[in-house]
Amino acid sequence: MSDMAIRNALIEAGLWPAAGGEPGGLPEPGGDLLSTVCRAWTQCGVSSDASARRATAARAESLRQAWQAGARLTWNIPDVALSRTTAWLGCRLAWWPGGIPQGRRVGLVSSRLGQELDRHKSWFAVLRTACMRLDPQHDVLVTAGQTAAQRFVQRCGRLFGLPVLSIQAQRDGTAVWRDWGRRVLASLQELPAAPDRVLLSPPLSADGRADSLDELAGLPAPDRAIFALCEHVVALHVRPEGNVMRLLQARLRLPGFPTASVFLALGPDLVGREQAAQLLDAGGVGWLVMNAAGEPEHDQPVPWRAAASSQRHAAPIVPCPPSQPWPYLTHCTRRRSGPWPGENEDKFLDDLILDRPGADHSALAALWRITRSGRLMAGSDFVRGRTPVVSLTAVPLSEIGRLRTYRSHLGRWDFEPYGICIRRDWLERRGTRPVRYGDEALWKSLAAAERPFFQKSDSHTASGKLIDWTVEREWRHVGDLTLDGIPADAALLFVASEAEARQLASSSPWPIVVLSAFGTGLPTGRDSSGLERRP
Repeated sequence: MSDMAIRNALIEAGLWPAAGGEPGGLPEPGGDLLSTVCRAWTQCGVSSDASARRATAARAESLRQAWQAGARLTWNIPDVALSRTTAWLGCRLAWWPGGIPQGRRVGLVSSRLGQELDRHKSWFAVLRTACMRLDPQHDVLVTAGQTAAQRFVQRCGRLFGLPVLSIQAQRDGTAVWRDWGRRVLASLQELPAAPDRVLLSPPLSADGRADSLDELAGLPAPDRAIFALCEHVVALHVRPEGNVMRLLQARLRLPGFPTASVFLALGPDLVGREQAAQLLDAGGVGWLVMNAAGEPEHDQPVPWRAAASSQRHAAPIVPCPPSQPWPYLTHCTRRRSGPWPGENEDKFLDDLILDRPGADHSALAALWRITRSGRLMAGSDFVRGRTPVVSLTAVPLSEIGRLRTYRSHLGRWDFEPYGICIRRDWLERRGTRPVRYGDEALWKSLAAAERPFFQKSDSHTASGKLIDWTVEREWRHVGDLTLDGIPADAALLFVASEAEARQLASSSPWPIVVLSAFGTGLPTGRDSSGLERRP
């Protein structure tokens, strides 16, 4: 790599004065360039006119302070062979705003888990175990932005006192030198910083592309960076033919890495038998964590049992009321893929990582939260005007299964077989009203107080299929709906199985219906239309 190529790249990034000379001798790969950059800005300031001198001096001073605080700018990665990083990433610069962390780099990698994170108990068991076995004095966890395990690895660093290095590398084809330079300069405002991240530049080459091997071309740069920088890699979950599988195969086949440095978490929800066989034959090391299936601990009861009052009699399990007449409005709960309303991200991640009862974010857990809090939380998703409302349906419970639909673009089911039915007259006295289905003309004619109750009567999928929203027979309550004071005979809960009904009975003030026990069949088909509900 020539001095001129690095100088031109730094000028494009705004990190080298346009009038500055060449760096004048590169350090060894992995060596620091920041002192040379500081000197170039200082020298350029001497020859500048008065108006430019102040800006140049300020830039020189900010970079000098960063260098004194421990920041480093290297070409290539310290302690990693140039041939290795070039093969995997191309030749790049690396900005270390908090300095270069010392220790053995250990990368935790995984294929995507999907939306239902609380179902992956074995994955979190091996993540937790891997982190507990690392030495905070000698090991550094490595992750990268936009990768599947990134937010979990970051949180594990806090939970288990481990240093974490987060790699920031834009995907090839989107990386721009000017953007990288802006991020470097922005980090100067955050100094002194912990040695917890590295900003990799775009590749240093004439055409802007990495000189990586053909078999790695097209794989995401953040994922490649973890494999290239780490002495050890632990694979938590591998999908067949996925990016992680291809990267593991390349790592085990290509030279430049320590032997026995790729570890495979073995199990059906982890690295499955077929993938494991291929990777073990290539030199991977199998790792079996006992009880990784997440068997429940006896001292960790499900939350609705833990919170049950010893003074309360179990709620009765009752038949589904007849559909004619149907005096109720129904609110269905659904699985939540992220934090509950009012729950912060750290609490959500801690429950998953530590296998605490609060990790359960199923539709049943959402229903339990309603019984515990005595409140239905309003939401504004897909409500035109963004007014928070509680949505209910007038469709009888025995017929509600026909509304159940999978929204593929949201990764969730609508109208799951869990929820609460409340007498309509009780709700009407508290301002609950049916929506007004209509078109744009109706929306424009409505007063501000009426608009929270507006819903488009129909919409179309991308393929042109007509969706009739009026079948939902929706009602709305503006704001949270407090359930205090509902008589025991004015509401009921419903769940999908008798076992779930028994679990919930000890904490429910209302009777419970088991849908499957009374002929309310639930369709299982998927809606692949990708429809997004639009108000």
